[in-house]
Amino acid sequence: MLRNYFLVAYRTLLRYKGYTLLNVIGLTLGLTCGILIFQVLKFQTSFDAYHTQKDRIYRVMTEWHSDGVGRSSGVPTPMAKALRNDLSFFERTAMIFDQHDILVSVPDAKGRPLKKFKEDHSIAYVEPEFFSIMDYQWLNGNARLSLTQPNSVVLTKKLATKFFGTEDPIGKRLKVDNELDLKVSGLLADIPENTDVRQEMFISWETLKNYKNAGGAGLDNWGGVNSSTHCFVLMRPGVDPKTLEQPMRKFINKYHPKDGNEWFHPFISVQDAHFAFDFDAQISKSQLYALAIIGLFLVLTACINFVNLATAQALKRSKEVGVRKVIGGTKGQLFAQFLSETGLITLCSVIMAVLLTELVLPSVNHWVYETAGLNLFGNLQLFTDLPMLLFLLVLVVVVTFFSGSYPGLVLAGFQPVAALKGKISTQQVGGLSVRRGLVMVQFVLTQLLIIGTIVITQQMDFFRGKDIGYDPTAIVMVNLPTPDKVTESLRHRFMQIPGVEKVSFVSQAPTSNSNNNTNHRFDTRQEDEKWSVNTKPIDSHYLQTFGLKLVAGKNIPESDTTRAFMVNETYVKRLGGNLKPADVVGRNMTVWGRTAPIAGVVKDWNNLSFHNQIQPVVLFSDHNLYYTGALKVSTAHLPQTLAGIEQLWNEVYPDHLYDQTFLDQRIAQSYQTENLILNLIRVFSFIAIIIGCLGLYGLVSFMAAQKTKEIGVRKVLGASVAQILALFGKEFAKLVVLAFVVAAPLGWWVMSGWLEDYTYRISIGWTTFLVAIFTTAFIATLTVGWQSFRAATANPAKSLKSE
Repeated sequence: MLRNYFLVAYRTLLRYKGYTLLNVIGLTLGLTCGILIFQVLKFQTSFDAYHTQKDRIYRVMTEWHSDGVGRSSGVPTPMAKALRNDLSFFERTAMIFDQHDILVSVPDAKGRPLKKFKEDHSIAYVEPEFFSIMDYQWLNGNARLSLTQPNSVVLTKKLATKFFGTEDPIGKRLKVDNELDLKVSGLLADIPENTDVRQEMFISWETLKNYKNAGGAGLDNWGGVNSSTHCFVLMRPGVDPKTLEQPMRKFINKYHPKDGNEWFHPFISVQDAHFAFDFDAQISKSQLYALAIIGLFLVLTACINFVNLATAQALKRSKEVGVRKVIGGTKGQLFAQFLSETGLITLCSVIMAVLLTELVLPSVNHWVYETAGLNLFGNLQLFTDLPMLLFLLVLVVVVTFFSGSYPGLVLAGFQPVAALKGKISTQQVGGLSVRRGLVMVQFVLTQLLIIGTIVITQQMDFFRGKDIGYDPTAIVMVNLPTPDKVTESLRHRFMQIPGVEKVSFVSQAPTSNSNNNTNHRFDTRQEDEKWSVNTKPIDSHYLQTFGLKLVAGKNIPESDTTRAFMVNETYVKRLGGNLKPADVVGRNMTVWGRTAPIAGVVKDWNNLSFHNQIQPVVLFSDHNLYYTGALKVSTAHLPQTLAGIEQLWNEVYPDHLYDQTFLDQRIAQSYQTENLILNLIRVFSFIAIIIGCLGLYGLVSFMAAQKTKEIGVRKVLGASVAQILALFGKEFAKLVVLAFVVAAPLGWWVMSGWLEDYTYRISIGWTTFLVAIFTTAFIATLTVGWQSFRAATANPAKSLKSE
């Protein structure tokens, strides 16, 4: 019997090729999106879930509260040591300090660099206990001994192969920034994709004590927080982080005696840390929820299409059902027959969706990584991935029953006499009310996606167009590996390159994702301020190069050491006491143990992205921290200018690798996630529109079948084509307006919540909703126009000949 069901289903689907094709296309598009989004959810929720002790592994974060809340994934460098010594709740604690854009070279026998590599995110200094907390597979060496000695390093197999080829790396030598000599003491298996600890080169923590370029001098400093310094802890069995509130309060007061009430160090589980968007995570749970809902909507929309098309098709199959019932077919058998047809269509659609997913996923993954620097999907291993196989099985079953049950029940309920006489009414196939509701749901979903696309686009345009307080265009940022070569002579050599207009040597650009915050003291006040200040070591050419403006006082003098400070307007406001910028000029401040007068106050600029409020900033000279050159260039002959900069750089730093970026491109990277979300919503909106068009086609087909004789009578009585088209137009106009009434407030509520994450944001205007409803109306008009026109121009003699 089952074989017969599928054989008949196969023949029926071949007979109605157009109906089959529309259903397969709609379901394939919806299911492809569902599979892609399920892969995202599965991969993102698996981060660091492979650690055997994952339920007890936590990361320590930092919050500071004054008149606002600041957050960082970094902690003071002595954190792990202090937790070990002062509290008994932890089985293990470990620090990890990661570095970016570092030169690693393989020296020859004489110590000269034989091969050079630029490592963007691969290097970290770690305490040995780190490998007792997190799971790594050791191919050579061990977690207890390999990183106990200074200048020892452990590599992953991937990085060892990159540096040494097929040679055994143990005992080999490496150099970091042509200064730090390291010896390979261990080898690890390659790390999985689903981890937030992406480093593949681990240097012993002991090495930091004598290596100033990595900040070794601050290993006992509680006054600052570096976003690259992280602390991992392994809780003892049975310890609940919620019970640590009081012990941690005493702990914080001990190490922050003057402002302990302003500091907090929350514990976040290693898996939840992947979604800690406030602490610099790349993706949040709310974004995953949004993707999951979009995926559900797209699959639901495809199923709605199927119901619309199937019930519209039911009128054509009424006589077939009548014959089956006359020769003994039961309702259950007819229902099973139609469900078999639905299952066959669903199975074909799932197979095509899988093939389409396999085809597009590499390109989509590459596009996402290029857009946001984010591994969103991971590696799809369809036939060895049990969760994905189970998901596909559930998808086939659920879609088959959801899509096929209602049309199957409608067909099975036909009365045989009425069916054979062709007297089945539209009410017997569900009437228009059900289809109206289903299509209206599609319109609501489409308008929600359109509203979301418009709001995100406007917010991104707002970011691009908003004045950040200076002009970041045409500024080339180049790394300066060794500050000892950063001299006035080097500046003059850069200035002699045609096209270079201004040059400044700095630690970081005015706007940067890498920041250092520290405590400070103003003038004669007896205690440090209870809020931190963002430090930016600069030279005297900084203001001119970046176009920053003074509002009071003057520029700092040219000097290799700190002889004066400059602060921004926000710093003055945070001091309180109704101070004005001119009031602080000439008064002393102390930062990093250095006391000097404030020479000037700089007009505020966005030192972080528009996600954040402007921070208090202090600027001062420090020749030892000039690791970046900022060159303002003319765009007239840009290729020649860039070639000249690279040539000079290679002459000055022959043992390093040249690297450059444009400042405006760096700033744009701050909005990578928003760009990704915008692009994904645009793609999903386009797919939803396509699927929705198929659903409209189903409703128009049904209406045309219902109104065939009515249209014939109207034409005989003199109705024009325009009047006939108006019959269809009024129907869809009502649905578009009703959908808008639901979608507009819902869209406003959802997108207003999304905008709350931004300190600087747009307001949602009425034009957003106007565009949404007109776009939907335009799409509906195009979709229903042809089918409506065919019904309006049909020969009335054919539709009335049976009367």
